[in-house]
Amino acid sequence: MKPLILLFLLTLCVSAQDKAVTVTQENGVWWFRSPAGANFLSIGANHVEPLYWQSPRNAEFVRETYGGEIFAKDGSFDEESAAVKKWSANVAANFKDWSFNTLGFHNPLSRSLQEAVGGYYVCQLAIPVSWGWNMKRSELVASFAKRPMDVFDDAFRAQLDEVADQLVKPRANDPRLLGYAYTDGPPWTVDDDASSAVFAKLSPAQRQLHPWVHALMSLPATAAGKQAWIEFLKKRHADVAKAAAVYAVRAATWEELAACTQWHDLGDAKVGADSRAFLSILMRRWYEARHRSIRQHDPAHLILGDKLNMNRDRKFPVQLANSLKAMRGFVDVISVQYYGPADEQVATLAAVHRESGLPIINGDTTCKPFWPDNSLRGENPAFYQSLGQTYDETLTKLFAQPWFIGWHHCGYMRGLRKPYIDAVKKGNAKEVANYEQRGVLYREGFIDDHERPIESILTPLKAAIAKCEGLHKTHAAPQ
Repeated sequence: MKPLILLFLLTLCVSAQDKAVTVTQENGVWWFRSPAGANFLSIGANHVEPLYWQSPRNAEFVRETYGGEIFAKDGSFDEESAAVKKWSANVAANFKDWSFNTLGFHNPLSRSLQEAVGGYYVCQLAIPVSWGWNMKRSELVASFAKRPMDVFDDAFRAQLDEVADQLVKPRANDPRLLGYAYTDGPPWTVDDDASSAVFAKLSPAQRQLHPWVHALMSLPATAAGKQAWIEFLKKRHADVAKAAAVYAVRAATWEELAACTQWHDLGDAKVGADSRAFLSILMRRWYEARHRSIRQHDPAHLILGDKLNMNRDRKFPVQLANSLKAMRGFVDVISVQYYGPADEQVATLAAVHRESGLPIINGDTTCKPFWPDNSLRGENPAFYQSLGQTYDETLTKLFAQPWFIGWHHCGYMRGLRKPYIDAVKKGNAKEVANYEQRGVLYREGFIDDHERPIESILTPLKAAIAKCEGLHKTHAAPQ
């Protein structure tokens, strides 16, 4: 009987594998592999979404081009409207012209859009988390206090299962799914604002303990996360008196220590080691739980995990290595969010590959021509020409690496960003001026907000993409 069961399970896995994108390594070179067995590189865009169609600059154009019914009452795309189907067809035509094959991390799971583009897409399994993109320690302390994120609680597991039931189960046999993604920039490194005035106002405990660890320590005694913390301390300290002394509290029993919810002063340097060790446990549990929730419905599709904030994480190599260790065995591809000059990205990501042994995608990125020349900003021919050259250099240098298999651009349309639009609508002159002075009015993209192609960017971009597969196959950087 057992051999029959094993044969059934093996057949099931092979069948699922036939319908899923996978990764493969041939002659030392990594690739995505389609369900049909073809190797490919993933190149695509994020933010192909309604937001950039609701700008004061293009509202009339959108109505004239697509009709008012492009949006549902809640502001989302109306999937059933002829206008959305027309828009999706235009997106698909652009993707084909640019040789894009993937709808990346931050896109609506739009049926009409996916059908029109016909390529691959990323499914983000979003859950409410205690962190946001690029949060500083002080911001994380406040956020974790509101949402402690107890990964030991049964409610966390149930939440993951609910999301998996809604989003993973229906896609388990979808050959167009590139993989499942989690969150933006998880806070595995938080030590980048120690010189700020806000940091100085934090208590010693908040400054030295990771915000996630501090949040679980501060839970009531009956909370699962608090109980896990106490069991952790029992293994690291000889007795409760020594543990209490380290954390500058009084407790004669472990139950009394568990009842403590306020942590201000600290009594020993051991707290740093405790915090790092417990954070590793939290990270490992985060990845294990997410992996389990996916694999109960889908044994084959790729798990892309979180987008690591390499703009920050690269500055903290020890913490970065710890995060890569925590996800080992639970993700199939290392996903990063990284803006930086090509040579810097290559050097940083090569180290990430050596540490993880996995292929890498930059799942949310853009280019800036003013990396080499800070004077090149704004909307002018020199800016666009240099921007196009920067895209060319970045793509060709990255895809020449044998471990680099995906590049998803942070934007499709060069449209006004929502915070800037909101400031304009509110008449907040100070905030408007701040955005304008910093040059962050726009989400970068390849068409303007009236759908006109920006050829000085697109011409070198398309030429670069045409070279990428050959460069990748021979893993030879352009001279």
